[in-house]
Amino acid sequence: MLRVLVPCRILPEHREAALAVYRELIARTREEPGCLSYELLGDLADDTAFVLAEHWRSQADLDAHTETAHFLRAMAALESLEVAENARRLHVVAG
Repeated sequence: MLRVLVPCRILPEHREAALAVYRELIARTREEPGCLSYELLGDLADDTAFVLAEHWRSQADLDAHTETAHFLRAMAALESLEVAENARRLHVVAG
């Protein structure tokens, strides 16, 4: 299994537009094969800081996700609404 964390900062003036894009992306992504969890987490102390938290069955499932029409549309829309950091791909090592 694979976990992915993508920190981002949504500009305050674009918050509602960005959250609308994320809502659609999340709903469609959760229907994909291999998606175990997909959610946007907000920082309690900073309402511009978020982390997209993903949990995938495999790298192949994640790769397929990044080629879907809804993912590509969302990435294009979010480009002007947020500043995202590089994704961190993680796996469970204990637990």
